[in-house]
Amino acid sequence: MIMKKRLYLLIMFFLFLYSENALSQLKVGDVAPALPELKIINNEFPDLGNKFVFLYFWATYNDSGIRALSHFDTLAKRFQDRVVYLAVTDENEEQVRGFLQNRQLNNIFFGLDEAGIYHKNFAIKDLPFYYLISPDHIVLSTGVSNELEDFKLDSIVNNINISKQVKITGMKTLNDK
Repeated sequence: MIMKKRLYLLIMFFLFLYSENALSQLKVGDVAPALPELKIINNEFPDLGNKFVFLYFWATYNDSGIRALSHFDTLAKRFQDRVVYLAVTDENEEQVRGFLQNRQLNNIFFGLDEAGIYHKNFAIKDLPFYYLISPDHIVLSTGVSNELEDFKLDSIVNNINISKQVKITGMKTLNDK
């Protein structure tokens, strides 16, 4: 009987933790929080007017987040007229400058969230994580860094039917038989 009570309490505890995280995390279709200015390394805060924002939370110590940066830099160059790539970290400037010193990542804006405002407003729990936000401040896509492929971004930004793109690449959707 004591084991059943402990098991029940343990299950309830995990359900509480999961529901707390699920409620705080922004979802596709939600209105994104305001994007206050950040200190941008080697640049000024970009003009976000009428552009999509790819908001990428990362850290210099996170290998998978680092690996994605060169891919994002390529995408940022390709979509520079429509999408602003903003890579946000809560690390200090010295760490980030040291990390960027020998890397050619010229198309991404690197922002310092040392006060943690962005991390708090977007309920960031794990890294790396991204949000794609429309010019109307609607969350269009979220996920871990390796989930956003260029054809998906292209379909969202240029309003192209994703199922056509998926068929072109040979991937199958649930609707395919």
